[in-house]
Formats: sequence, C-alpha cells, structure tokens
Amino acid sequence: MAYNIVKKYNLPIVGKWFILGTIVGIVAGISAIIFYTLLQLTSQFFLQYLAGYIPPEATGDVTIFHFPAGEFNRFLLIGMPVVGALISAILILKFAPETEGAGLDAAISSIHKNKGLIRWQVPVIKTLTSSITIGSGGSGGGEGPISHIGAGVGSVLSQIFHLTEKERRILTAAGMGAGVGAIFRSPLSGAIFAAEVLYSSSDMEYEALLPSTITSIIAYSVFCSMFGWSPLFYSLNASFSNPLELIGYTILIIGCIFVGHFYTKVYHKVKSYFDVLKLKKLYKMLFGALLTGLIGFLVPDVMGAGYSIIDRAIQSDLSVNILLVIILAKIFATAFTIGSGGSAGTFAPTMVIGASTGGVIGLLINKYFPLLAPMPGAYAIVGMAGFLSGLAKTPLSAIIMVSELTGNYQLIVPAMWVSTITFLSLRKVKFYKSQMQFRSDSPIHKNEYFLMVLQEIKVKDIMKKDPIVIKEDMKFDDIIHFIPTTKHNSFPVVDNENRLVGVLRFEEIREFVFEEGLEELVVASEICDKDAPTVIKENNLAEAIELIGTRNVELLPVVDEENRVIGIVTRRDIIATYNKEMLKQKKQTEETIF
Repeated sequence: MAYNIVKKYNLPIVGKWFILGTIVGIVAGISAIIFYTLLQLTSQFFLQYLAGYIPPEATGDVTIFHFPAGEFNRFLLIGMPVVGALISAILILKFAPETEGAGLDAAISSIHKNKGLIRWQVPVIKTLTSSITIGSGGSGGGEGPISHIGAGVGSVLSQIFHLTEKERRILTAAGMGAGVGAIFRSPLSGAIFAAEVLYSSSDMEYEALLPSTITSIIAYSVFCSMFGWSPLFYSLNASFSNPLELIGYTILIIGCIFVGHFYTKVYHKVKSYFDVLKLKKLYKMLFGALLTGLIGFLVPDVMGAGYSIIDRAIQSDLSVNILLVIILAKIFATAFTIGSGGSAGTFAPTMVIGASTGGVIGLLINKYFPLLAPMPGAYAIVGMAGFLSGLAKTPLSAIIMVSELTGNYQLIVPAMWVSTITFLSLRKVKFYKSQMQFRSDSPIHKNEYFLMVLQEIKVKDIMKKDPIVIKEDMKFDDIIHFIPTTKHNSFPVVDNENRLVGVLRFEEIREFVFEEGLEELVVASEICDKDAPTVIKENNLAEAIELIGTRNVELLPVVDEENRVIGIVTRRDIIATYNKEMLKQKKQTEETIF
C-alpha cells in the first residue's frame, strides 16, 4: 500500500501527497477515459444508429466509434431519452440511489456532510448511468458526473489506505478536481475548482489545493495521452485591446445576471415539482425524460451535452433568434432531465447557456455598436466564464477554465471583469444547494472554528459576577428547598470568607432525597464535589469549554488567586457567546467581501 510505504519510510508530507495524488490521478484519468468512451458509445448507438440523428461535435472531440447512421426519424428523438432513463433508473434504484441527479452537488455534499465517505459502487454506477442518460439524449454534461466519479475514486482509495478523516476529505476533493481537469483538458482550473466549489463565498478548501494540483495534472496527462492535447473548443483569435469594450462586457454582466436568476429559478422549481410529485421514482425519471425528448424533438441540438453549441457561438455561426431558442430549450431540458432524478451534470448546460447568452449579446452589440464588440464570438467565451462564476461560485477557476478550454489567454481581462461582477451580483442565488457559504458553516470545520473563536475571548468577558452560592454549612433540608427557588442545578459551595469548597450538583444529590434522617445530619460541604474544576478570569473560553467537556459539568467557578469565588461561567453562556460572535463575524465578512 502506498500509504504504508509513506509511514514505513517516514516520508515528508510532500512525499505522501505526491504518492497518493499520483495514484488518485491515474485512477481518475482512467475513469475519465472509460466514461468518455461509454458516452461516445451510447450517443452513437441511441442517437445516431437508432434515431438517425448525428449530434454535432465540439472541435476537440475525438470520434472513437463509427456507427452507421440510420434514417433520421425526429419522432424517435422523443423516445430515446425515455429508454435511456429506464435503463439508468433501474441501475440507480437497485445499486446506488445516491447517484441520481446532479453529480457535482452530490460530490460536494459527500465532503461537507459525510466526511468524504463515498461507497465504491458510486463511481461504477455513476459512470454507467450518466453515460446512458446523456448518450440517449438527456440534457446534461459529463463534468458533474466525472467530478462525482473522481471524488468517489479519491474516497474509496483513502478508505483502502486507511487515511485519517481529514486526509480522506482532502483526497476526495482532489479526486473531484482530477475528474474535471481530465475531461475538460484543463488541469489548472481543475485543481483550483476542487478547492473553490465547496463554498458559495470566496472561501476555499485551501488544504486540498496542492493535492488536487497533483491529481489534476496526472489525470489530465493520462486522459490526453489517449484523446489528444488540443483544447476542447474552437480557439478564437480574439483579444482585449480597447478599454471601451468593457462597456459592452458590462452589458454582458447584466445578461448573465438575468439569465442566471431565471435558470436557477426554473431548475429548482422543476426539481421541487418532481420531489412532491406522487409517483414512484422510476416513473418520475421516465416522465422527466419524456419532457426532455419533446424539447429535443423541437430543438435536437440541446440533447446531450450540447458542446457544439458553444463552438458555434464562439464562431458566431448561430443567429440571435436561434441562440435565444437554445437558451430557453436548454434550461428546461436540463431541469426536466436532472430535476426528475436523471443522472447527469448541470455544469455543461451552465456553460452552454452562458456561451449562448454571451453570443446573443455579442451579436447585438456588434450589430449596433461594432466598436464595443469587434469580435462577437469573444462574448461567448467571456459569457461562459461569467455564467460559471455566478452559478457555480467559482470565479477563479472559471476564468482559467475558459482560457484552457479555448486555448485563448488574451481575454483574461474581460473574463475577470465579467466573472467577478457576476459572482458578486449573484451571491445570494444558490444553484448548488450543497455548497456552504463559509468554511465555518461546514460541519467538517465546526470544531476548528469553535475553538478558534473561543480562544479570542476571556472568561472575564462573559462570567456572571454575582453567582448564587451555597454556604458550606447549609443543611440538606435547606438545600432541597433552596434549589427550586433558582434556575440553576449546580452551585459553588463556599466558606464564610467566600473561598471555594466545592461544587454541589443537583443530579448528584437526588439519590439522597428520599432517605429519611438526613435533613439535619448532612451539610453542603459533605456532599459537594471538592475536586471540581475551576478557571481564573484570564483563562480563555476554549480552555473553559475543554474543562467542561472533559469533566462533563455544566458550570465552572471563577476564582481569584486566594481561591475566592468571583463569578461563574456555564456551558450555555459559552455556546451563546460563540453563536453571537459567529453571527457578528459573518456579517463583517459579507460586508467586506460583498
């Protein structure tokens, strides 16, 4: 085992992640090859061979199989997604129910909510179901599924190597980045994407950044050694050289914001409809696939991933009217396919819709204000970056990704402009429900932030300075009648000079309540905990909560240098202080970032 080698030879952390990252990268790269091959196979079989429809390909697509095309029958396009949905639904429901729906959301959720644990069945079933769903004409892309597959690879290998919980989460995220880097042929953006996509703010899972760089490079190299090193989309010879063009790109931002709101609303409305629809899951998937097929009957280009639309938008080969139809058709087809439970990704449709939105605005500005948009195809590239940034909440990786996808690095400035403003403008629009807003919101970082915040606050800042105490000579009968008059169940016991004798807890004296003859014989000093933990006012709350947790108590007396009680601090006070402080910090962060 690679991890055993690391432990045996006491390799430094860079050696550990190099070995683990290389293994995950190789397996993720091979998984991407298998997935891409199956996707080509199913697409050619269902759409080309059976329905006679030859889906146009993107510039960088590699044709693996050469099925003879049957006679084109538009009506068969209605049924192909249904057949694919039937096969994939059976696999999903029988073997891995967690593979239904959008793969990227599921991968994010597994890291935040399941500590990076993904069953070994998931990458296998996701590979099959997503290739069948997309290949038969379902509207979705392979990037969401491959991110889920890559995350599954990282998770399964981390379990085989017996990694710690934190290492497993990192490797799961790195596997997600490896899948994206491979299938998109974009190693740098894949690495950043893995760290960035987990949060809807500008927070990042920075621990995963370097491991995901290794996995992404290796997976990219494995995948491209089979299918070539060319960019996926048409490389437009466009650049940014006139500051006035930012006016046009600002109009593009408005378009991305409007379409982004509409797409998100439609997608979640449709998904909510299918969630409450009183049908078995199998029938829901078939119904969603049928609706997708009806849209495909009218607009065949929106079936599958639709990458050729991006290519043609970049080359300005599509008219404004056609692009508008594609935007609407792709939004609803994607919502029906994935919202009904179909196994596909929303990432590729987001790119198609973004590129089409950019194409529309670029053509219109070029027609009326050609100085602002000398090459309208550039707007398709930048629109893709802006849309990804706004909906996936990944501004850095979106900017780099479109450059790697098109081989054009001359549009970085407008891509930065559109991506940044769109991201900020759509900050409250949550497309991927599993994303957390901040690291502190994620269950995997709760303890880390809990202690970090409490270390900054002193006991003296929150302690109750006039605590209710019990004198050491108070009789048992008086104690029993005194406790109900307060709202507490733990009390410091003190002597006549207010020095701490111990802590009396009601739960520890309940067993004596019904014993006769104790009322006048027993006093507080005899039944209190004389070994109770204490704090001083200069202790921080992290130290206090650690004592409370390890000793399983609710209250800590605060004492001075002469052991006199000057206050108390309780578990409830500490938690309330933490929640208040986190709320304040979150507001400050939002104001700073947004």
